[in-house]
Amino acid sequence: MLRDRKIIIGSVIIFLLISLLLLRGVIVRGFVSKKIENVERRYSLIIDYEKLKINGFAGMSLNGLFVKPLDDDTLLMAKEINLKLNPFKLLILRFDIKSLIADNIQFSFVKRDSSSNYDFFYNVANRSVANGTETSKKLKQNYSRNLDNLLSMIFGFIPKNAQIRNFLVDYRYDEYFLTVSTPEIKVANNFFSSTIITNECGHSEQLLLKGYLNDSERKISAKIYSAGNKERFSVPFINFKWGAALQFNSIAFDFVSSQRKNGIVDIEGLTSIEGLSLFHEKISPEYVRLEKGDLDFRIKIGENYIELDSSSVVKINELTFSPFLKAVKHEKWHVTASVDKRGFPAQQLFTSLPKGLFHNLEGMEVTGNLDYHFLLDIDFANIDSLKLESNLIPHDFKIIKFGKTDLRRMNGEFEYVAYEQGIPVRRFMVGPSNLSFRRLDQISPILQMAVLQSEDGGFFYHNGFLPEAIRGALVTNIKDKRFRRGGSTISMQLVKNVFLSRNKTLARKVEEMLIVWLIENNRLTTKERMFEVYLNIIEWGPMVYGASEASRFYFDKDVRDININEAIFLAGIIPSPKRSLNNFNADGTLISEKMDGYFRLLAERLRVKGVISTSEEESVKPEIKLAGESFKIVRQREMEKDSSYVFQWRLK
Repeated sequence: MLRDRKIIIGSVIIFLLISLLLLRGVIVRGFVSKKIENVERRYSLIIDYEKLKINGFAGMSLNGLFVKPLDDDTLLMAKEINLKLNPFKLLILRFDIKSLIADNIQFSFVKRDSSSNYDFFYNVANRSVANGTETSKKLKQNYSRNLDNLLSMIFGFIPKNAQIRNFLVDYRYDEYFLTVSTPEIKVANNFFSSTIITNECGHSEQLLLKGYLNDSERKISAKIYSAGNKERFSVPFINFKWGAALQFNSIAFDFVSSQRKNGIVDIEGLTSIEGLSLFHEKISPEYVRLEKGDLDFRIKIGENYIELDSSSVVKINELTFSPFLKAVKHEKWHVTASVDKRGFPAQQLFTSLPKGLFHNLEGMEVTGNLDYHFLLDIDFANIDSLKLESNLIPHDFKIIKFGKTDLRRMNGEFEYVAYEQGIPVRRFMVGPSNLSFRRLDQISPILQMAVLQSEDGGFFYHNGFLPEAIRGALVTNIKDKRFRRGGSTISMQLVKNVFLSRNKTLARKVEEMLIVWLIENNRLTTKERMFEVYLNIIEWGPMVYGASEASRFYFDKDVRDININEAIFLAGIIPSPKRSLNNFNADGTLISEKMDGYFRLLAERLRVKGVISTSEEESVKPEIKLAGESFKIVRQREMEKDSSYVFQWRLK
């Protein structure tokens, strides 16, 4: 009886296999038709083909495929696609491509004004978010599962052997066009190679791509480098899209991913780039050049987090460090980033700075060692709990040679250039040859203290930075989702004005902090001289620079003779000097309600510091009277307003 049962089971299996073999065409066509119908309905597409043919048990050829959004331009055309599938996975209706031969595949992305033939991608995503239930949100948030599914799909569609001829991607937007094409892509026993040709608005360049892939190992290794006569390849599209320029000699990467286990996907890899050249006005006013950069990374992706392990190593030219980064998503993100590097040669830092990023420091030579510690912890559910630590600690540090700029220039007389919106508007000497220059002992002590208490009360005691002020500014900016506060000390303001351009870039801010650190930690200029220079160069009104000019402009008196009320007013307008005259009535008196709170606050600080007495504090009021040039300007504005009013009244 057992033997008969085996015979029956064997017969049924054979029958099913024969049935699947005979009906494979019907089954596959039905499966493909169902998938096409689902995709068409979900994305509002038209998908069709001329011919679908089954070759052998697990072969398929597709001719004349095209994909087109409803009432829009064709997105995809393919003349011929021949596939050989995994027969065992095909039995359970899962596609695993073993080999691929394709000819004349073209993707066309067309954008006109506010619409394009690929809008359906965004529409479906927006619809999913708008109609999403709590369950779907949780599914979307499972990053390790989503990534594992994506990688399985990608590796499942990458065959061990493939030949793709005449592959082209085309993008058009009004007069702009970009094509990325390859005459042939070959994959043989997991090794692939191709020549990639880009054509951006008639400008053509070439790349060579070589590498290795293995779906069972979930591994990809590749190198892409400039071909033809050009040393560097210019990456297209980014200038059109973002106003940036990016070039490189070569990029290489190794990438291997584990299967998802215990809710975690591990990714390890190595990425390196040579001859990188980058320009964007928000980064630097000139090209930033990096000869060589490497990232040896280990990443963990969990259900609700992404983590860059601290065993990862970043190398920029000769400088290496190991960053840690973790982003956890609950209702809101919680991001932690840190770097700790101990006892490294200080010269490594200055030698490895990318050229074009820190102009003043290029060519600097130093001795000694440095320690660096950085920590940033942001919980977006509780912004006030933000932590920020950044410390660069020297050991036997000494400057042997300055770079392109001598950072001791403030010690003697020098020329200062004032800028407005990046354009130089005035030049003058900071020193005795300038009749408006005043030594510290020639400037009212009450004005000096008012400026310190308004701008940087700890100037004479800190080393150039106030971490809590920077942290507070960052908290405010994140809450308001815009830049409102900078957290700058007088040292930082001074370095920005004396040594740096007025282009508001990321590079300028980092260079500003490095120069402040160098000046303060090496005592290149005394605090007294720094404050003296600061009071003689800061803007205090329309084309008014320095305390002496400000005193004459507003009050027509020498800066020695400034009283308490006048000193508090001058200190209060430093952040917005060009709007200073908006605070006055036509008769030259201050509009008191605008500055009453500020006057009382600064008076209290001056009293606490022992600069003024309690009775003097009580007498402080926002009561000042313009004189000299400033009064003439206020009167002229009032007359112009009156004339304009009379003119408009007569027209009526």
